[in-house]
This record gives sequence, structure tokens and C-alpha cells, in this order.
Amino acid sequence: MFRQRPTFLIALMFLLAAVEASTFAQANPQSQTAPPASANAAANEKQQDCTISGLVVAMAGSVPLKKALVTLNSVDDRSRAEVTIRSEADGHFQFRGILPGQYRLRVARNNYVTQEYGQRTVTGPGATLTLKGGQEMKDLLFRLIPSATIAGRIEDEDGEPISWAHVTALRSSYSNGKRKLTPAGMNSTNDLGEYRLFGLAPGRYFISVTYHPGAIHAGFDEDFDYNGADSLKENYVLTYYPGTYDATKAQSITVKSGEEIPSMDFMMRPTAVYRVKGRVVNTIPDPKRVEHPMVFIMPRGGVIQSDSMTFGPNNEVKKDGTFALPGVAPGAYTIQALIHNGDEEHAVTQSIDVGDADIDGLQLVISRGFSVSGHVRWDGTPGHIEDNLFLMGRVDGQSEMTGGYASIDRDGSFTWNHLSDGAMRINVEGLSNNGYVKAADYGGVDVLEQGFTPRAGSNATLEFTLSAQGAQVEGTATDENGLPVVGVWVVLVPDAKHRDRHDLYRTERTDQHGVFKIKQVAPGDYALYSWDEVEDGAWEDPDFMQAFEEKKQGEKVTVQERDDKTFNITVIKTSAVEGKKQ
Repeated sequence: MFRQRPTFLIALMFLLAAVEASTFAQANPQSQTAPPASANAAANEKQQDCTISGLVVAMAGSVPLKKALVTLNSVDDRSRAEVTIRSEADGHFQFRGILPGQYRLRVARNNYVTQEYGQRTVTGPGATLTLKGGQEMKDLLFRLIPSATIAGRIEDEDGEPISWAHVTALRSSYSNGKRKLTPAGMNSTNDLGEYRLFGLAPGRYFISVTYHPGAIHAGFDEDFDYNGADSLKENYVLTYYPGTYDATKAQSITVKSGEEIPSMDFMMRPTAVYRVKGRVVNTIPDPKRVEHPMVFIMPRGGVIQSDSMTFGPNNEVKKDGTFALPGVAPGAYTIQALIHNGDEEHAVTQSIDVGDADIDGLQLVISRGFSVSGHVRWDGTPGHIEDNLFLMGRVDGQSEMTGGYASIDRDGSFTWNHLSDGAMRINVEGLSNNGYVKAADYGGVDVLEQGFTPRAGSNATLEFTLSAQGAQVEGTATDENGLPVVGVWVVLVPDAKHRDRHDLYRTERTDQHGVFKIKQVAPGDYALYSWDEVEDGAWEDPDFMQAFEEKKQGEKVTVQERDDKTFNITVIKTSAVEGKKQ
């Protein structure tokens, strides 16, 4: 038996991420009120509240849309809560009493694609909305486009419908310069084997399906009864449209706004599957606070990496610590055991390769791990250590859950608990203004260049040196005619020697005037780029960057501490190139 709550929560996380990623705006970036005519007027209005108003309509026929959710987020003040209002019956909305600053504005409504102010494409960043004191920004126009639907039928090898199969729409995206498939929508088949994936933004999708024979429930917090199907030697495994087990051989489906693509039918065939068996050894003290362990198995590596976790009848660990994951097809996987101990989460991860036989005897030891203490110090003029400053560890090729994090106290000290001896990269999150990480050392090892590999029993401390004197690169992004371009990424790419230093990349979106300001830049050599259309994170992919580097289309930038350099950069036209790739 398998309790559904963990599956539901992780699926919900995926869906929330997918909704956040599927924004596409048609807001008119030229409708803002002009800035004050004189410096004196600007000074007098500096503290005056601002106003934003506009109209939400359907793209087809410009029909006003009632009950659209219009949300305003502060960019430069994270402590300020977002504000959401509804559009009126005539489609109008208005925000009053807004403090001067930078904001992001988005509109969402059922059956339409969420849009962000100034957004040019589905995967575009949207524009930062810069408001000066007393400014009235009115007549903003959001033209919402209807969302798309992919529908079809799942059959077994005999042409019979498969019910309770879980069907997922996946989009290809970048993560640390590598492509992976991330869920953008999911649903289950009905008794006729039919599925509908709705609420999709225009774009290109891959469809995957999982099915466990005998499942009779798929609701929240319901039990599954697999009727002994987990013991089958041949079973159904994760399958991609049009019927392949290999994600790299999956065929994509392209949908337009408001389009419904029916008859995306495909067949699932049973294949030879194997069991992965072992034991979870829990060494966490205070077992009364420890929830029941769970074991997950995930595909590892490949040209396109899938984040899909495998859920099945025996993800739960038995009382004696043993587990058996049935129905695993041959391939490379990451297996993870996970428990919650009060507010703490503990996990152990291991790589395995499944061939043509069962795997038995795995031992996954979950321990509290060991601790590494350290300090964060300021070099030169000290900055302010905010309450939300923390360290985030990331392990290449593994779930984000495996890295862990550590909060930093106001005196700069921290203790990073529950560590294992695996290598990871560390980011310092929560730095404001122009703060950046100048140096990081662990037992004489340069953590920024070589990564962080904690060692049990070592007396070494993790020492960070921060600087509040980071450089700043600002300017205006224009097209070939010298006109400002709204809502595009402007990216600082580090030089070839530091291309794998993900912490050095800096990005910013242009505002309604085509203006950008990139802060927290570490001293060094960079190239400055901006594209009219580009996938988020594509600039960390060497294959994507090769053509632009060969043509020397980037603006060379060298900065030292406290530099404030200004560049007017011409936006690279990539629309045609990206269209050919798709």
C-alpha cells in the first residue's frame, strides 16, 4: 500500500513551478506617464505615492475580462508583501498608494495564459516596472491569450483503455547549462483511457505517462491497491509519446494559443522490469519525532534530464527498514532515502545502474551527518547581515534536496549541520545592494574555484569573505535602430576560465525604458549579452554560446570593486535561429 500525500505535495510543487514559468505578456510598455520635467520636481515628488491602472481584455475581440487576478511584486524590497486585486466587470484595474521603486506586474485568469508586464515570449523575463515619486502609470493593456490543451487516449498492448494512468506535459528547460524536462501540467486518465492536459501556454511539450496495474484510487490521501501487480516480471514503465522508454527519443508536440490538439494517443507495452531491494538504516536519534522513511528512484543523466520521480506500491520503507522497488526498467538511476525529523529533513543519495537482473543488498544509511562551523566576514567597509542570509549547497546532477542549507547569524557565525562527504557548490543567498562573495576557504581549499567537500572529523572551518563593494554594470538595451527594447534579459557571462562558476553569472531584465542595472558583480572579465528571445539559462550552455562568441557579439567588460560602468548594448536577434531549432 502506498500513501498518496508525498506524491501530491511534490506534484503540487512541480505545478506551482510550472505556473510561475508559463507567463507571457502583451502589456503596452509605452503607456507610462513621463518623468517629472525638472530635477526640483523629481526631488519634491520622491516620496509621493504612485498609481498603476490598466485594462485586461481577451486577445480575440478585445473583450473585457472580469475577475482577472492582477498582482504587484516589489523587486527592491523583499519584505514588502505582494498585492493582488481583481479586474472589474469592464476589465479595469487600479493600484493606489504605491511607493516609488521597482516592481513586477502579472495578470492571471482561468483558461488564459498568465502574463507579465512587458513580456515578449512565453519564456521571456517580462520587464521591470520602474516608478518614480508621484508617477501615474495608466492605460496599461494586457491582452490575455487562451491556454492550450493536449488530449488523447492511453491504451495497452491489446488496445484496451488504461485508467488511472498519470499523464504529464513536460517542457525542456535549462539548469546549470544542461537541458532537463520539467512538468508543466498533469492529469490522470479516466475509465475510457482518456486524458486532457489543459491550461498550457503556447510552446513545445513532451508527454510522459506512468501506470501501475491494479490502481483503483488516485485522489488525495487515498490508498492504492495494486492487486499484487508489483510482483510481475514484465510491467509498464515510464513511457514518452509516441511510445518510447527513452526521453531522448520522445517526440515533441507544439501547441498554439487556444489550440486543442486531440488524438495524441499512444500505447504502453509491458517490458522486462527488475526489483531494487535494500535496507534503510536510520541512525537519527529521537525516533518518536521521525516520520516513516520513503525511498525514491529517479532517472540519472542523459542528454535530456528528467526530474520525474518514480512512485509506486512500495516507496514506503517497512518497519524493519527493508524496501523493494519493483517495476524498474534497465537504466541509470539515482536512489534516495528521505525522512523528516520534526522540522528537519534528512536524506541519503546513491547512484545505481540497473541491468538485466534484480539489485539486492543496497544499504542506505540516513544519519544526522556531521557539522561544519564557519564565519562570514566583511572585507573593508562592512555590509549588513540580514536575517535571511544563508548558505545553499547544490550537488551536480542530483536533487536540490541533497545539498542542504545553513542560516547565518547576525554576528556572521553559522553551523552547517547534517553534512555528508559529497562535493557540492555553495551559494550565499540573500545578499543585497552590491554585496558579493570575495573568497571562500575550507581547510586551505579555494571553495569558489574547487567546490566544497566537507570532511568528517576535520577541525577545518568554512570561512567566507564578503565585500559590499561589488561592481555595477548598467545601461540601455536597444534594437538595430537605436530604440529601447523592453523585457529582455541582459547577461554578464564570465570569461572562459570561470565558465563553470555559476555564481559569477549575473542577469537582469530591462525596464519599461529599456534600462538595466546589474549589481553584485565580482571583479573580473566578462562579456555582456542581450537577446530578443532566449531561454532562461541558455547562456550557460557552451553549445548555445559558441556561435555568438565566434562572431564576438558580446560586449567585453572588465570590472574592479566599486566600478560603475555604463554600456549601450544592441540586442541580438535570435528569433529566427530559435525558430529553426524548434
